Amino acid sequence: MEKFIMKSFVKISVACLSTILSLVSARAQDSQLSQTYQAPLYLSPSFTGLTNGTRFGINYRNQWPGVGSAYQNYAFSVDYFFNRYNSGLGLMWFCDNAGKGLIMDHTIALNYAYEFELLEDIFLRPGISFDFRNRSIGVDKMITFTDITADGVVTPSNGTSLEIERTKVSKFDASASIMAYNDDFWAGITFNHMLQPDISFTDAKDKIGLKTTVFGGYRITYQPSYRGSEPKTITFHILYQHQYQFNQLMLGASWYYYPIEVGVNYRGLFFKVAGELSNTDAVIPNVGVNIGPFRLGYSYDLTVSDFSSFGDGAHEVSLIYRLIPDDLRRRSYKMKPVPCSEPIMGYSYSGSGKRKAVARRGLHR
Repeated sequence: MEKFIMKSFVKISVACLSTILSLVSARAQDSQLSQTYQAPLYLSPSFTGLTNGTRFGINYRNQWPGVGSAYQNYAFSVDYFFNRYNSGLGLMWFCDNAGKGLIMDHTIALNYAYEFELLEDIFLRPGISFDFRNRSIGVDKMITFTDITADGVVTPSNGTSLEIERTKVSKFDASASIMAYNDDFWAGITFNHMLQPDISFTDAKDKIGLKTTVFGGYRITYQPSYRGSEPKTITFHILYQHQYQFNQLMLGASWYYYPIEVGVNYRGLFFKVAGELSNTDAVIPNVGVNIGPFRLGYSYDLTVSDFSSFGDGAHEVSLIYRLIPDDLRRRSYKMKPVPCSEPIMGYSYSGSGKRKAVARRGLHR
């Protein structure tokens, strides 16, 4: 009974806080996916077109289902690499649904990346993204503290107790990035929200702060391919984000042998930054299965913070599909992929156990 009461209290508190934070200077932050490399266009424009042919991606995340699906994210992306121009072009749609429609945030982004060989077998990819963002608030779904009686009964007023000047806000934004990679490593940096648009529903400013993301990793092939078999690899990766005074770190490792990929990530800081609360978030096991041109991934955020008793972590699902032209699949030489394991970002096309792709180096010469 006590646990039920506590969960009910948390649900009501989340609903109230969602409303309040949307109406004041909340310093909005971006949603974060656990399967970062299964949403490459969301992570960085530099990943646009980093396959041969066309790549489609779908992502879904349900965070804290224990408090009534407080946050849900949906994403769809498509990108293509134009061999003749050494360029990748992509389109992405991302939706942030907070409080079951209380706050809806839609972003449509047009991404572009250019690729060239900087040094022998080392490639550089600058990228840019132009975004259109629409944010809306469901007044009829609002619950504030004035809607809750002394005995805990909720009597929604449909937002009539609040003064809201507008229920929709639309803004333009831009991002830029650069990434270097070869057969063994990748490293890059992304700057999101370079225009820092104001997305407040009132006169109180609510600008999206400039977000800096540093990412990279290293792949170890401990058993090379032999007689047409797939190699066995272990990949280590790191991702660090800074937005306003907030910092976040994610470390991870994955093991891959076609068609299975298994990994684990840790999200949080090992140290406490001045002025911040303890930043220990989650341990995230994940698994991926490759079936021909498809890659299906699943991860679960095992919350290790004080909120673990009520939030029930987060479920995340991803699907990547690669449509490779026949003339590219018939070529015999290998591609030069970013080594964060081929299937993790949809490179592998291994329907018969053999990789079928085009060498990046071959495209530039």
